[in-house]
Amino acid sequence: MDSRMVPMHAMLRLHTRLFLNCFDEISDEMARQRPNEDTSSMAYIGLHMHDARHYLARFIGLSESNPFERITATAQTIDEIEIYPSLAELRTAWLEVTAALDGRFETLEADSLSDPPLEVDFAFPFEDTTLLGGIGFLLHHEAYHYGQLALLRRIHRMPAMSLTI
Repeated sequence: MDSRMVPMHAMLRLHTRLFLNCFDEISDEMARQRPNEDTSSMAYIGLHMHDARHYLARFIGLSESNPFERITATAQTIDEIEIYPSLAELRTAWLEVTAALDGRFETLEADSLSDPPLEVDFAFPFEDTTLLGGIGFLLHHEAYHYGQLALLRRIHRMPAMSLTI
């Protein structure tokens, strides 16, 4: 593995555990509750994060099938999501896309990390426009949502989250 990918790989693995931990002891019903009409639910954030992991997969040249694409393909807001997968389905799908990413992170060639990415359908608010920079930004995007999930856990009177599972 290219040495520049070592911290990215470590973040991918940490984020994988954090995702599972955020939903630990959360029921499907709790996950779908919104604290108010201006706040997302845990289920929506989790579905968005899963969708973003699939974007990351495409971004680095994978063609993993997103089992929830029919749900997210046309929705731009939480109000446009009519059905949600169960948390069990979401966890399984999360681990599946993660396994593909994990393997790909290990085999990305050094030369490609400095190249522009294959797929970019919006401008990242980030200076580094290389494949490596995009990977870093997308992993940062995930980190942002862990804070939201931790806060929503607290609103449900649950501990914020654990670093272990």
